[in-house]
Amino acid sequence: MVLEIEKIKKKIKEDNYWKNFFLFIIGMIFSAISVSLFFNPNDVVTTGSTGLAILLNKYMNIDLSLLMLAISSILLVLDFAVFGIEHGSKNILGTLLYPIFIKATSLLPQYIYLNNTSLFLLILIGGVFSGIGFGLVKKSGYSLGGFYVLYDILNKKLKVSIGKANLICNMTIILFSIYVFGLDKCIYAFIGLFVSSYVGDKIMIGISQNKAFYIVTNKPSLVKDYIINNLNHTVTVVNAKGGYSDRRRKMLLCVLPTREYSIVKEVILQIDSKAFFLITDSYYVSK
Repeated sequence: MVLEIEKIKKKIKEDNYWKNFFLFIIGMIFSAISVSLFFNPNDVVTTGSTGLAILLNKYMNIDLSLLMLAISSILLVLDFAVFGIEHGSKNILGTLLYPIFIKATSLLPQYIYLNNTSLFLLILIGGVFSGIGFGLVKKSGYSLGGFYVLYDILNKKLKVSIGKANLICNMTIILFSIYVFGLDKCIYAFIGLFVSSYVGDKIMIGISQNKAFYIVTNKPSLVKDYIINNLNHTVTVVNAKGGYSDRRRKMLLCVLPTREYSIVKEVILQIDSKAFFLITDSYYVSK
């Protein structure tokens, strides 16, 4: 069974190779634009090795892309030392290519003038671009290297979860930016981080166009009839049993378009005011 699953995973990877590589390149372009056009020119840090490079660039007369390459290369060496060749090889491409994209997009401010634009709006747009880039890169299965290596090291050596490692490292960079660029720029960095994280999540998992209803009611026939005959949607009837009471009930499961969410909720409560139901986002429905 394990061998069969590995074959399936390998086939999926081979079938999607060029698609994933394309997403990786587009993701890097969006990420690089966010840095070169919105964050770095306005002295607002981003996350990871890019944010650290922006801080160091304030004191060192070294090109931002070279600083990023140096930081990411050091972390790449650590990656090979801690995790070995197979793990480290996954970060080589991002480590080498991303600074090149940063260097190429650094020419954009010479042709696109945003001097009279609100800084809040610039960071908002920059956060969107950064989130799109982050989401596409993660969706592609590739990595930009840099601090992603540090997150893995903290996870392995200090048993810190990847999420907490991400939060600790990036919060440190953003808070340190207070002493370099001031409190106001630090606040803008937090705004950029929030927007980027939100958009990145939406890019990775998609925007929910459906809601899944799990309904336990004393009037299952009426609710089922309403969904099937009035809304023209199907319902799955599931045999359920209460964990505390051991009472057997019928649970209705249905997936409905988000636009019908409010009215369906109200109708169910009108049919049975004591109905118990759970409503969750549904990102994919197999037909």
